[in-house]
Amino acid sequence: MTANTQEALTSAALSFQLMTRAEPPELVIATIKSLLAVKKACDEILIIDNNNKETSLYEPLAAFCQSLDAELNVHFYHIDRVEGFKAGALNLALGLMSPDCSHIVVVDSDYQALPHARASIMQAIAQYPEHTLLQFPQFYRNEGQNEGQPDAHSELNHYFNHHLYRPFNRNRALSTGTYAVIRRSDLLSIGGWSGASITEDAQMGVLMHRQGFRSQFVPEVIATGLLPNTLDDLICQRRRWIYGNMQVLTDYLSVPYNAPSQYVSQSKSMRERLAYIRAHLSQLSAWVNFTGFFIFLHICALLVMVDMLLINNANVSMLIPLYVVYAGYAFFILRRLWAYFRDQSPLNKQIDDSHQSHFGRKIRAWLMHLNFWEIGALSWLPVLWGREKPFVCTPKQNYIQSRQSLFLKNIAALPKLLLVLNIITALVVAPFSPLYSPVLFICAAAVCILKLSAAKVAIDNFSDARADIPSMSKVLRQTLKVAHEKKTTITTSYATSLFKDKKTIDS
Repeated sequence: MTANTQEALTSAALSFQLMTRAEPPELVIATIKSLLAVKKACDEILIIDNNNKETSLYEPLAAFCQSLDAELNVHFYHIDRVEGFKAGALNLALGLMSPDCSHIVVVDSDYQALPHARASIMQAIAQYPEHTLLQFPQFYRNEGQNEGQPDAHSELNHYFNHHLYRPFNRNRALSTGTYAVIRRSDLLSIGGWSGASITEDAQMGVLMHRQGFRSQFVPEVIATGLLPNTLDDLICQRRRWIYGNMQVLTDYLSVPYNAPSQYVSQSKSMRERLAYIRAHLSQLSAWVNFTGFFIFLHICALLVMVDMLLINNANVSMLIPLYVVYAGYAFFILRRLWAYFRDQSPLNKQIDDSHQSHFGRKIRAWLMHLNFWEIGALSWLPVLWGREKPFVCTPKQNYIQSRQSLFLKNIAALPKLLLVLNIITALVVAPFSPLYSPVLFICAAAVCILKLSAAKVAIDNFSDARADIPSMSKVLRQTLKVAHEKKTTITTSYATSLFKDKKTIDS
């Protein structure tokens, strides 16, 4: 790379793009302020509030942006009836952004940039000058809300600390959304963001690889975000990730017989294409497990066993399916345990030099993950028959609630299917004397103990009742009147004129 090329890359202009929808205004403002602290004069910050009719949430944000000096290059738009999930809003931003900006930086509303964020982005652009996508890690900060949630924190960060960190994934990373740095010209060349999945980031990464573009995971923490407020919100977020990634994966595997090679550039060698396919399948299925088939077999086996007991026609052969079921469960549990033990938390050590990934912390993170066992096993199955799922934003605002109501809500959110199945199994296999199998009883009891331990870890992480709803600051109240007079609003007709189809850029 020549000195001129190096200089051009390090002086690239960035477009920081925040898509918001019914977010607490002060949370978004804090994120904007963190970006203002790191951006250069040539950069812009573009905020699009979409499909949100709650004026109390977006007018303070509009007022804040209007109060800023025009030279700071911060632009706010409120747009209603945007189609195509978040991809639709991102496509609007792609059409509204300054043509002088060479790279897009996608920013979630709660992810505040660290002081070195822009310098790290520029360094990565210079280090990977031919790459289209540079994905920085999502990381959850240990302050305020998250101090009492270390296990949920570790479980979520495991994807970046271990899964995406592995070389075969790192060099072929799909986008995970926030702090994805994308070359604007390449994104335009593939038609912008696709609305075919509710995880538009992963879909975009696959389509980029199909066109021969390269990507890289940059394992450096440059921003931190907030964990969901409640266990129910966390489960809802996880279900959305699973569902969206399986939409991408189903589409990936449903093309003609030479697929999924169609999703990797044909210009690559067969060995490279197989490496990309491995990385795609690994990342798209990271939150998924395939024990759903064993759960269905488990249910069927129990029904048959109960029927046989009622008609006194017990047969030892009816126990065989349960041995298969528990072998499948054991493989899943031990494989996940192995992954968490290999997680050395390299990203945590960037933030906290004294961080130790000790045995107890890994066990608790693994137990936290087991709370999503049934979600990962079953929530993606409706994708197979084409059922649509709406995009649900993860709430970022705290709600007034008593400790008791929060406890009851957490209990209601905990998946119970496997716990109930294994309690029934322990009860049903007992009457099979002399056919009774101690092994099956031990297996059923072990799963029950694991699930109860996992539930305790989850409740420990989400048991802090909070009554501190963020209030609107005096400054925002004073400038709210200005928002009514000056706020920039894009009508649906104008938005439509930018794109023939809001799911696809009008190139």
